[in-house]
Amino acid sequence: MAERDGKPLLSRDDWTGAALQALADGGPNGIAVDRLAKQLGVTRGSFYWHFSDRQDLITATLDRWERENTTDQIGTAFAVADPVERLRLIIRRVYQGQTDPIELALAALAGDPVVAGAVARVTEIRLDLLRSVFRDLGLTPAVARDRAWLAYGFYIGHHQLSQNEAIKERRPPRLDYLVDLLTAPQPR
Repeated sequence: MAERDGKPLLSRDDWTGAALQALADGGPNGIAVDRLAKQLGVTRGSFYWHFSDRQDLITATLDRWERENTTDQIGTAFAVADPVERLRLIIRRVYQGQTDPIELALAALAGDPVVAGAVARVTEIRLDLLRSVFRDLGLTPAVARDRAWLAYGFYIGHHQLSQNEAIKERRPPRLDYLVDLLTAPQPR
């Protein structure tokens, strides 16, 4: 972090990173400018250098989460030509990030009007990505949609179960088996 006269110079990313953690810890009400400024070791003036108001910070924070959890990952996935290998890559990446408390917290806040739009957009983008992989496998649109929902439902369910320490240790995900199930030939 850059400094001027011994004081930290913060970027928008510094603020949105702190706000993202505050959102995960306390929901939208956890994003309090004074508390974040104190945590970051700066005054409110630093906040107003980057944001017009608290809502601007919340919007930028949710935009960052959306970008990091969709756009930044999709380009890499589509660099893989084979749809089965693309699906393996997507699923492995998803499960590697499952320990992210921010992801779980935002999923739990999906009903909150402040967060709902971002969570819905990320969910739809992820489902679109999965549908496109299944379409690339030659499945019909209806079957591709169903398999995308199955894959995403497995992700959500496993994400919830992975938070229970007793369950987490007993059954690690069998990701290759999941890919095999999801890419099985379309039933006639």
